[in-house]
Order: sequence, then structure tokens, then C-alpha cells
Amino acid sequence: MIYSMTGFGRSRKEGAGYSVNVEMRALNGRQLDISVRLPKNFFEFEDLCRKIISEKLKRGRIDMFVQVESMDVRQKAPRISPDLAGYYWEQLQDIHLKITKSEQPGLEHLLHIPHIYESPEVTVDSEALQLLLKEAVGEALDQVRRMRALEGESLLRDLMERITALTNDLAIVSSRSELVKLEYKNKLEERMKQLLGGSELDENRLVQEVAFIIDRSDINEEIVRLDSHFEQIRNLVSGQKPADGRRLDFLIQELHREANTIGSKTTDLETTQAVVRMKTEIGKLKEQAQNIE
Repeated sequence: MIYSMTGFGRSRKEGAGYSVNVEMRALNGRQLDISVRLPKNFFEFEDLCRKIISEKLKRGRIDMFVQVESMDVRQKAPRISPDLAGYYWEQLQDIHLKITKSEQPGLEHLLHIPHIYESPEVTVDSEALQLLLKEAVGEALDQVRRMRALEGESLLRDLMERITALTNDLAIVSSRSELVKLEYKNKLEERMKQLLGGSELDENRLVQEVAFIIDRSDINEEIVRLDSHFEQIRNLVSGQKPADGRRLDFLIQELHREANTIGSKTTDLETTQAVVRMKTEIGKLKEQAQNIE
């Protein structure tokens, strides 16, 4: 099972006199990096949001935006300050008396003065809001995980196809390994005959030289390790538990190292061509692994 690291979720919950809107975006990241943006009067809930997210996600850059609105009109609408309204009313009356033939001030004139309004005192029901926020964050997080799982299915298909291609090329490399040894032996014998000018070859010396070259060019260990890594990757990404992206990164690095070693040990054309194809596929695997949680 594979989860990607990209996803999106949105939730709106209402209750206890509040409306809570949560929007969550998940992107690629080497570690779990959580950013929570809350309204200024609700910073106390940041740790709660981080805890909920960290319990469900392991890797990625998580940006969460939270909006909290009171549905109580008394907390939303500005109220008129009687003291300020009385002060400005007196000012209006004084101006009317000083300016002859001016219009008698009325209530509509007073209400046009912005300074008579003041923001209502905000009272927060922390317990009720905490429950509502948990529901909203949980629902948005579930949407993120569903999107991650859906994209993970596509990643899994692509990874398995690339592992199959790598396995096929490894089979070519493996089938060529014994033939390469024989070719080395024949080439060495021919070369030594040319150098000795038709004289009889020292069989023991020839065996030693061949053994030395074969030892330096033997790729059997690399083939066995690559085959083992392929199997580990298959088990990792197709198991019931979510695949560990960090472990997958490590295995892919090992694939690249073993392929490089094979390429440095042989000059056989078919083997070299197979190694080049393998390194290309491993590079694509590495890119895909960057998207896996």
C-alpha cells in the first residue's frame, strides 16, 4: 500500500454558536512540517491541530488554514457606545446653535459618525469550540488521506511496472555473466598466443590470469543483491501496511549503487546497454519515491 504526499481537504462545521472552516493542503517534504494558521483570538488551539495531524500523517508539508466565525449576532455586529453617542450628539447640537440657519441635527446624522461604534467583546466557549474544531480538522484530514491513497494507487502501478522492467534487464545481465567470463578466457588465450608467437602456453599461468580477471569482473554478488532489493521493494509497496517512503528511498539508492558497480566491472556491450536502461529506470523510481509518504 502506498500513500502519496500530496492531497487537499476542506471542511465546514457549525454548532454551539460557531462556524468553523478548515482548509488543508499537503505537499512533498522530507519530514513532517506542519503550518497552522488560526485567527488571532484562537491561537490556543494550534497545538491541538498539530497533534491531530501528526497522529495521521508521517511526512510532507502540511498547510492548514482555519476560519472561526461566531454565529451570535451580538458578537458579530458592532454596538453603539452610549457615552460616545451622547458626546457626539452634544457636539452636533453645539454646532447647530453656532451655525445659523443650519439644519436641525437628527438621529441619522449621529449614526453616520463611525466613532460611536465599538467592537463587541469576544467571549470564547473553548470547550465547545474545541470539539467543533476536532470534527472539522478530522474531516479535512480524511479527505487529504483519501486523495493521498488514490494517487498512491497510481504510483504503485508505475513502481511495479518499473520493477518489472528492471527485473527483465537484470535477467539479461545475469544470462550474460557466464558468457562474459568465457569470452574473457578466450580473448586472453588469443592475446597470449600472439605475444608468445605460437609457443606453447603455460596452462597454470593462464588459469591464474583468467582467475584474476574473473575475480575483478565478477558481478554475481551485485546481481544477487539487486534481486533481493527488487523483492524487498515489491513487499514494501504491496503490503497491507502503508509503505515507508524513507526506507524506499534507501533501497533505491542501493539499486543505483549496485547498477553502477556492474557497469564499472564489465565492458560487454549487451550488459552495458542493460545497465544503462536500469539506471534510467532507477532514476525514475527515485523521482517517484519523492512523492511517497
